Amino acid sequence: MTGRLSVLGAVLASPLLRRAEAAYGLFAFCEWSTWVAMIVYAYSRGGAFEAGLIAFLELAPSALVAPIVAGLGDRFARDRVLLRSYMIQAVFMAATAVAIVVGSEPPLVYAFAIVAANLVSFSRPLHAAFMPEISRSPDELTAANVVTGMAESGGSLLGPLGAGLLIGLSGPAAVFTVAAVGCGLSCLAIVDVGRRIRRPDAQAGVVPIELELAHGHELPPVAAGEAPRATVAAPARADRGLVGGLAAIAADRRLLSVIVIATWCTFLVGAMDILYAVLAIDLLGLGGDGVGFVGALGGVGAVGGAAAGLALVGRERLGGAMIASAALFGIGIAAIGIAPASIATPLLIVLAGLGSGLSVVASQTLIQRLAGDDVMSRVFGLLQGLMMGATALGALAVPFIVGAVEDRLTFVLIGVSLPIVALVAGVSLVRGDRLPAARAAELRLLRAVPMLGPLSAPVLERLAAAAVPAGVPAGTVVVREGDVGDRFFVIAAGRAAVAIHDQPVAELGPGAGFGEIALLRSVARTATITALDDLELLAIDRGSFIEALTGQPRSATIATRIADEHLAADLARG
Repeated sequence: MTGRLSVLGAVLASPLLRRAEAAYGLFAFCEWSTWVAMIVYAYSRGGAFEAGLIAFLELAPSALVAPIVAGLGDRFARDRVLLRSYMIQAVFMAATAVAIVVGSEPPLVYAFAIVAANLVSFSRPLHAAFMPEISRSPDELTAANVVTGMAESGGSLLGPLGAGLLIGLSGPAAVFTVAAVGCGLSCLAIVDVGRRIRRPDAQAGVVPIELELAHGHELPPVAAGEAPRATVAAPARADRGLVGGLAAIAADRRLLSVIVIATWCTFLVGAMDILYAVLAIDLLGLGGDGVGFVGALGGVGAVGGAAAGLALVGRERLGGAMIASAALFGIGIAAIGIAPASIATPLLIVLAGLGSGLSVVASQTLIQRLAGDDVMSRVFGLLQGLMMGATALGALAVPFIVGAVEDRLTFVLIGVSLPIVALVAGVSLVRGDRLPAARAAELRLLRAVPMLGPLSAPVLERLAAAAVPAGVPAGTVVVREGDVGDRFFVIAAGRAAVAIHDQPVAELGPGAGFGEIALLRSVARTATITALDDLELLAIDRGSFIEALTGQPRSATIATRIADEHLAADLARG
């Protein structure tokens, strides 16, 4: 646990991650608080039916629009698209507040709120796809996802709580006013993050987003003394649309399983948004102000569940955690309808929140691993669209189910549906987790290499299958300067010395890779690598290495940048 906490500390110590997570935390508060405010506004005018209808209208359009807008993150700098999404949200949240204050007719208020709610759906997939670009290792990315989950869950806690307080003091308009300011602060937090990661002295492993992409072409050799220039493959034109994300999901049953389970989790989230009103107003007699406080209990559990996601740091197998967290979420909701005493209800809401918070961390980490960087924004965008549609259907379904059965049975029916879906859809995830310990260790080792980290899980698994373990005694020359290169090496254990023209220049340790210059630039080995200790290596042949990288632009960009930097340094020493 100490190691996991140290990784979490590294996330909080990173200026880029800290600012991105702060912006997201503000965004989450704004989303949840305005959502509760509009439900209360609509419920006070037309009861559960009008609240459910407005919730549906707030969410349904984004099911179609979110995948398209989020896909811009695969074509343009993700931080810039994310910044603009925060900016536009601030404008429409402010417009909603003004409409309420001046006493506009409800249709106008609803129109502004619906636009604002649909704009909210763009930020989540963009943030999720942006995190790998500013994380320096797989463990740091998982820890960053924990912080994101805690920010999300904190929003589900503080948002309803803040909404309850503000509604009690000044009404829904105050909620939208505060939210507009919050989104403005999110803009300030990330306004120059992109500029900083594109600087030459940015964090190690971060890719300059604006490097030219030229997918599918053999990398040209660099003449002696010539300054190297990175060129990598550009995605095929057909992959620029939604088809790329759909193809990635269809090609990997594990990814499809995660999408299905995460989508059904949000069906329950949408249902609970209305059931919180039913629970607070009709069953517990707390009134409209109590809706936010009941929802905040779920937020308390969700924060704890997201924090529990630290247990996932360093784990290669995450399928079981995904299924278990979804089952806990559903069982907690179902038990609310079974428990006879109302005193148990708060505890069960917290329990359901625990499952919800952990499922967010598990699903986001799994998608970042399974989807390649070239389609990641589109995959998250498609998930967001499905989630918004599922949330809308969940909110819309509650009034009809409540009308057909009694209130408590509604909790049972909705709750038990999630464990059933998780168990059925999770078969592929369970099978994917059946990895031999040695293969899981190889995957973790390869994923930690900066140029291989952005590879999708299927590509990385093929690369691991092609890798050949090799033991090298201390004192052995692994790579000799001037020789023809045909393999890329990753150090699993031990240390190696790097020498150029027989002059020592560096030492390499576990997790380091070497040999990429000869493979990418079609030149002779530029350095001599000698084992200082008994080395354990993974050797990957040139064909497998090049095939893996040319299919993933960001991996190819990292690889060629590292090769260019090393080659330029070698030329300078020569």
